[in-house]
Amino acid sequence: MKQKEILIIESRSSEDIYNDTFEARTLQQVLKLQDVDSMRIEVVDRVLLASALKQAEDEHVTYVHISAHGEPSGFHLTDGDFITWREFDELAWPYLKNTCICFSSCSVGLGAEEIFTFHKSFCNAIVAPTRDIKWSEGLVAFSAFYHRALSQETSTSQDVKVLNHIVGAGTFKFIESPYRTDTYTIG
Repeated sequence: MKQKEILIIESRSSEDIYNDTFEARTLQQVLKLQDVDSMRIEVVDRVLLASALKQAEDEHVTYVHISAHGEPSGFHLTDGDFITWREFDELAWPYLKNTCICFSSCSVGLGAEEIFTFHKSFCNAIVAPTRDIKWSEGLVAFSAFYHRALSQETSTSQDVKVLNHIVGAGTFKFIESPYRTDTYTIG
């Protein structure tokens, strides 16, 4: 079985579900056009989030893409539960070691580096927005990000610069683990 390169986890609000607003399904279709194998999981609560995060380790994915409503101190699940960075660490450790986490969640880039205070090797890096973004902005930006990440000739920091060029300077933040010095590419 072919290794999954990207695990897409989405937790939409009830309003998003009612309006049929989503990012994950469309992103997965775009990735398929780029010959990138991905797995998409929609989670509605803490139990399903924990199960989905374990898939990152089981499938040996390189990128974990999380699409949810967020804020600097964490992100929201469909059932209304709020996941703080400490709670995220408790759910995700050690499943996300050696991955790059990409958040398509408003403003999480302003606080996500707190993750590294709990486990030094939580993940290799985080890519996250520093402001409120629309689903469409996240979809366009991450489609370009993953397309560039396929190239062995670019670095993640360069790819984040392209994200910022697409949706506005300073929108996305690249947070490297202070304890690792790797380059993250797919394939």
